[in-house]
Amino acid sequence: MKEKGFIIVPLFDFYMKVVIVGAGPAGSMTASELAKAGHDVSVFEEHTVVGRPIACTGIVTKALFNFVKKDEGYIINELRKVKVFSPRNEEVEIPLNENVICREKFDTFLMREAVNSGAKYYTRHKFLGLKNNSATFENKGAIKEIKYDILVGADGPFSAVGRISGLTKDRRYYVGSQATIEGDFDPNSFYTYFGSKSAPGFFAWVVPESKTKARVGVATQKFVGKYFDVLRQRFSGQISERQAGPIPIYDGAKNVQKENIYLVGDAAGFVKNTTGGGIITGIWSAKILAESIKSGKDYSSLLSPLRRELWIHEKMRNMLDCFSDKDYERLVDWMNSPKIKKILSEYPREFPSKFVWKLAIAEPRLVLFARYLFA
Repeated sequence: MKEKGFIIVPLFDFYMKVVIVGAGPAGSMTASELAKAGHDVSVFEEHTVVGRPIACTGIVTKALFNFVKKDEGYIINELRKVKVFSPRNEEVEIPLNENVICREKFDTFLMREAVNSGAKYYTRHKFLGLKNNSATFENKGAIKEIKYDILVGADGPFSAVGRISGLTKDRRYYVGSQATIEGDFDPNSFYTYFGSKSAPGFFAWVVPESKTKARVGVATQKFVGKYFDVLRQRFSGQISERQAGPIPIYDGAKNVQKENIYLVGDAAGFVKNTTGGGIITGIWSAKILAESIKSGKDYSSLLSPLRRELWIHEKMRNMLDCFSDKDYERLVDWMNSPKIKKILSEYPREFPSKFVWKLAIAEPRLVLFARYLFA
């Protein structure tokens, strides 16, 4: 804030040229919010088509609709339950109400919302570097320098904006490997697999798009191909598409701003360490950045509610990383309780602060795992 006579006005109380690198959900939400406020917003996407290539399971909780208008155009399936499998293949079934989205349609939907708000989009523009408040892009062999007042890095886990600006370094990742498989699936259920033989340090999944198609994948910090092959043996249908990509491991996301350069979404590392999900948290961070720019308030301070939830996910992941296969057996057994199922079905995963203590009260034996928090 700065003074103007006796009136306090926001530091950013004027229209600015905003350059956003990356047209994923976080980039497009930032573009939409800032264009609505009257800023000159341009979004530069490296790929030819927004929403491609896909490296995402596409599951979203009902929390998405706190931030984005629900539209049947991008929803391709509705899920009514999850089956959690232990290392010995014991299972617990938990009711829920979640959706599977088509990322190409969803990202295109958000792009159209941003364009309707006044943002401009440029595909096939690869970000190369920074110099004197100009961003350099390569497009069809030609080099372009685009001046900006604000630069937003929404360019994913290996953010070039973050790396070149010095905001990201020494980041750790999971590596995900996923295939779309043709076969016979229960369209109302998705599966998760835990333990040393399925996906040590993370988990494997099966997410149905329909009765005849599912996204089957696994993520680990190493040997992901080996564990994908193990999962593949359970589901032998024909592969119609392969996807792979890094998943950033949230570490507090301490460095998300450097002067007039900002990071959002996966570029900032705003991902749930328990599940690897980053769609909703990325959009949430975009909303926060837009509010920061419009109001002149500190971006890092406004991020506190999001960071609180991600901190809980981080601690939960630290605990899970200490689990033996026997611990996973116990966890699956203790989750098979009507009270636990009710809590897990009612609260979206994005807000663990609202339900972790309820879980401990409903099943006191879960507190035994707390010893791993200090391992």
